[in-house]
Amino acid sequence: MAHSKDIKKKDSFGPEKVKLEQQIKELEDKLARSLADYVNLEKRHGEQHQLFATLAIAAFITQMLEVLDDLQLAYQHLPDPGLKMAIDHFLSVLKNQGLEEVKAKDEFFNPETMECVAPVDGVDNKVIEVKRPGYLLNGQCLRPAQVFVGKTVK
Repeated sequence: MAHSKDIKKKDSFGPEKVKLEQQIKELEDKLARSLADYVNLEKRHGEQHQLFATLAIAAFITQMLEVLDDLQLAYQHLPDPGLKMAIDHFLSVLKNQGLEEVKAKDEFFNPETMECVAPVDGVDNKVIEVKRPGYLLNGQCLRPAQVFVGKTVK
């Protein structure tokens, strides 16, 4: 007799047990989604932080290129060995940050890394002269080279 009483007690917990198990499953699903959202948020935050740092460095180096232009112009007018050494050191520091000069002289015109100042007599689409050097930062064009591009006169 006691045995049949125990069975009835177990049966009376059945619907409540199923309901509680369903709530547990829902809460576990919510927890799993929340953890996935948190991981995605951390990843997105890291990417945004990296993008901000990259943009800040690019903006700073762009300003430093103006200083480099001025130093190089000064060296053209006053070819002092000390000034040349300072320019070379300055370029070395910028190169360590991922800066590289766009190769333009005697190359074919590339609109992604060059800006045509004017067409001049010469081989079609070939860079004849560089007015202002261009630079890439980590492979991306930071400042296009200003160039004179050849154009065959007919």
